[in-house]
Amino acid sequence: MGRVIVVGSINQDITVTVDRFPQPGETLSGTSTTYRLGGKGANQAAAAAHGGATTLFVGRVGGDAAGITLREELHAHGVDVSALRTDEEVTTGIAFITVSAAGENTIILDAGANSRVTGEQAAAEVELAPDDVVVLQGEIPPAANEAVIAWAHAAGARIVLNLAPVYPISAETLAAADVLVVNESECGLILGTPAPQTAEEALTAAAALRERGTACVLVTLGADGAVRSSDEGAAHVPALELGRVVDTTGAGDATVGVLAAALAMGRGFPEAVDGGMRAGSTAVLAAGAASSYAGITPVAPRTPRDRS
Repeated sequence: MGRVIVVGSINQDITVTVDRFPQPGETLSGTSTTYRLGGKGANQAAAAAHGGATTLFVGRVGGDAAGITLREELHAHGVDVSALRTDEEVTTGIAFITVSAAGENTIILDAGANSRVTGEQAAAEVELAPDDVVVLQGEIPPAANEAVIAWAHAAGARIVLNLAPVYPISAETLAAADVLVVNESECGLILGTPAPQTAEEALTAAAALRERGTACVLVTLGADGAVRSSDEGAAHVPALELGRVVDTTGAGDATVGVLAAALAMGRGFPEAVDGGMRAGSTAVLAAGAASSYAGITPVAPRTPRDRS
């Protein structure tokens, strides 16, 4: 079995709950405020660990109290944080999140120390193996992602790229990702087309992304589930209704993390998508991002019987 190596962002999530989102220029009173571990990279690492994979996180925090707390919290999720550096010159990344009574959210980011993550840091901290799966997102510098992709492929490892938020990316870098995960809005931005509105449109968009060289594509559709496309076929994967939706924050990260865990444990892309979608559907049942992952079901490693 391989490991999941997440190179990415880690933030202090400051979440305010409201009955509804404010209109421009409007002031509303919140109903509660919480401070939790966040950042797409840290969330995905926590999810991969809850999914059963040996998981290591590469990133940076600032030389502040938040950095100390977040390191401890991520380690408590079962993630190896030995490659998480402290940068005394900057502050830890922050995400300001508003969650409505319907469970929807808005997020504003201040990158802080995340802007100093580099590919050289990852190469210096981790010795990759061919069975490893490296996970990347759009919350660290694009140059870091490009360097990590080159480093990972040189070692024979696979890349899962969650291009969120979307940034201008070269055709070569996009094609180098073994797995691309985006939501419908991000899919439209990459293709330069309107975001797909239905599963059928999403399947067409996923095929267009594969034509750009990515072997496996997952387009998530919120409450409508997701679509996957690879050499193993294309399909719509409906969302699972496991209970009342409390908070959608971090649900997509749960999907990415457990998908990567399943790949590292030898599962094929369709099986990995199924595991990831179940994790995402589980995460919405509780408040917060990584704090909602305790209920994630670990992925069973692939056995010789599975291969027969």
